[in-house]
Amino acid sequence: MGWHGSCYKQRATDNYPRYQLPEEADGFVDDPREAMKFKCARDGDNFLAPFQCDICHFRNLYQRDPSSDKAPDMMCLVAIRRATLDAFWARAATTVNGTRLYVKKLFSTGKQVYGLGDILPEMGPFNLQDDFGMRVAIITLHQSLSGGRYRPTLQYGTARKYRSAFSDVWGASTHTFTESVMARDTVKTFVTKCPTSGMWYERYNNGMHSRMGDDRRPDIAISSEVMVKMMEILEEAYYLESSQAERRFIARATLFFLAAYLGSLRGEEVPRIVRKHFIELNEMSMEDLELAHAVLPLYGIFKNEGNIARCHLMRISLETKSGFDIGKWVKIVSRFEMHSNNKFLFSDGAGKREALQTYSEIFVRTLEEVRRRSPSLIPASIDIAEGYGISRSFRRGSTGKAQNALDSECSELDINRNNGWRKKTRAAMKTATQNMITLYTDTRQIIRACLRFSTCQ
Repeated sequence: MGWHGSCYKQRATDNYPRYQLPEEADGFVDDPREAMKFKCARDGDNFLAPFQCDICHFRNLYQRDPSSDKAPDMMCLVAIRRATLDAFWARAATTVNGTRLYVKKLFSTGKQVYGLGDILPEMGPFNLQDDFGMRVAIITLHQSLSGGRYRPTLQYGTARKYRSAFSDVWGASTHTFTESVMARDTVKTFVTKCPTSGMWYERYNNGMHSRMGDDRRPDIAISSEVMVKMMEILEEAYYLESSQAERRFIARATLFFLAAYLGSLRGEEVPRIVRKHFIELNEMSMEDLELAHAVLPLYGIFKNEGNIARCHLMRISLETKSGFDIGKWVKIVSRFEMHSNNKFLFSDGAGKREALQTYSEIFVRTLEEVRRRSPSLIPASIDIAEGYGISRSFRRGSTGKAQNALDSECSELDINRNNGWRKKTRAAMKTATQNMITLYTDTRQIIRACLRFSTCQ
């Protein structure tokens, strides 16, 4: 079969996203080889990814030929061409060219030396059905044009979820009973005919990722200096406020931020603090004659724990390097919540756990006040609402602080113990399914080790 890669080009109306550095729009001259990426095929691409022409794919999907006067048909052909090019560009140019040269030698040696005519396997035709997964591919491409958070189109990480959705439905369909399972003890391997698990779709998915790139913008870490200023501002606001409802809200927000920072918790984990045990256990721990400390009792289903509800305890030092006083806010919030019937500490009037948005406004407002009072701590070029986030900023900040500490104050083992609290291999004593009181008692012997992370903050 003759194949000239440069003849197979993206269609003129192809406007699917391609990742570019911000400065690429400022008149820079690109490397010509880079500029041609994803725009046309290369000689040898057809040896590394199953290939059908656009018309064949269209027939597989619709059981008819495309019509030039139907806009959806033309859109489909553009998407098919883009998906095919993405499948090709999943492999590096050197790999493609190397394969092409070896195939050429394989063919010439077999024919000239041994007189073999049929050396390579049949490259087609394929069945008249969508075994490639093209149906899901073109829908994913269409959705990738939707608006994203940081740029006009979706990121790859969001677009790829359509593949997962299709695969999940496939596993719930009648097809699942026609597939094989190979099992030994608890390890199972499934042999599936799901199109999105096949060779071509894997190539397409990797190529799409390469073309779209990643535009991850993790929450900016909150430094200990910024955190100190935040606590000063919030404490000031608390004592200046006359409304009890507002004082309660400020106190809860302050405790939320301290718990996330000193415990190195993700924002979505803080609302898992159990109100009753928070009050009871802190009455015990903060009066501990040997080593007084605060306790954050967490309960619920956490990621990577097999969808099983578990109890966890975070122990927080009352004396930190930067002078954070979580004990004061534990007592204040405990007084406010003493007569509540809510299961979780951070819950609304109906008992529903609060979302991060509950504290987003006071979070941003406090950071803006930090910048107003101390401009050097937060550069003017940073959009606070976009750059910082309750979900990760506190955790990233406290982890960075711990990494800069002396090993004698907080070692890598201490950081892993604290930040890997959900992993059985690193903190088995915290992943027990015991009740809170039993778990609190069982972990007393490691209090000093657990407190090193928060003490160095």
